[in-house]
Amino acid sequence: MKSALVTGANSGIGFATVQLFLKNGYKVFAHYNSNKKNLELIDNNNLSLLQADFKNTLETKKLFNNIIKEIPQIDVLVNNAGLYISVDDFDYLSTSIFDDTINVNLKAPFILSKKYIKLMRKYNRGRIINISSIGVKYGGSPNSMPYTLSKSALETMTKSFAKEGAKYNILVNALRVGVTDTDIHNSAKSKNMQNRIDMIPLKRMAEPKEIAEYILFLASQKSNFTTGSIITIAGGE
Repeated sequence: MKSALVTGANSGIGFATVQLFLKNGYKVFAHYNSNKKNLELIDNNNLSLLQADFKNTLETKKLFNNIIKEIPQIDVLVNNAGLYISVDDFDYLSTSIFDDTINVNLKAPFILSKKYIKLMRKYNRGRIINISSIGVKYGGSPNSMPYTLSKSALETMTKSFAKEGAKYNILVNALRVGVTDTDIHNSAKSKNMQNRIDMIPLKRMAEPKEIAEYILFLASQKSNFTTGSIITIAGGE
């Protein structure tokens, strides 16, 4: 049975990915931080829930170590967990917001990816899929700068890890995701979402399950020659 670790798995893209992977016969390790309400509704023996606060790097390391105590290998790593903080005024951006955002959105994927490559290189295979944002293309908002900055760095890190992973047939890619119907956008009260949707040629947000399908494709044998790619999934944005 194939296995996958999906971070930020309780809602949005992460939750849709967990559901799709389970449907396709994967053993899924689903990470959450403080809320597991949606995950607890899934009745499947192949689902394991794991808690960790990625703002704390020790917890990030412990999460991975706990998984490999249970199984010898992880076929797919999906770095989906994300922290998005938007302040009302640029002056309110603080170093603590910056540090927390970088820890969750960049440092955790770095730690998990490095451990993953070390684990899977002896099997000469593996997949790492990082979830980025369309905000990288446009520079994002000054009031949520750490988020966009972290995703931009995540894309660069994707290309770097891909070079190392290629030595061991470990493929590393990132999905630059357009506006998707997730909690992140609902939490950004300053955004006029209808105006934002009107800017999309398809005139709608993506559904999380649509992004999950791309993740499953990159995890499959159908994408054996794809690595170091930043793939944009957007409705014409």
